[in-house]
Amino acid sequence: MEKIVKFQLKYDELLKKIPYKYAIPVAVAKRAEALKEISKPFVVTEDENPVSIAFMELSMNYVRIKNEEILKALIPKVK
Repeated sequence: MEKIVKFQLKYDELLKKIPYKYAIPVAVAKRAEALKEISKPFVVTEDENPVSIAFMELSMNYVRIKNEEILKALIPKVK
């Protein structure tokens, strides 16, 4: 029997893991689209919303943002 995960989104904690605030929604949207079309979720939850599942997977490190090196170039170098 699989354990059902209850999840409360904490965006600030997610930003500590992934410091690219615009990359997070893009990654979640792409994962949610994949969940809707063909993919199976990595977590079992009562919530069937693909966006909630995608946020949960990203927060729990089941899904990662690919090519983070490219994203580092987008961070402004302000002094």
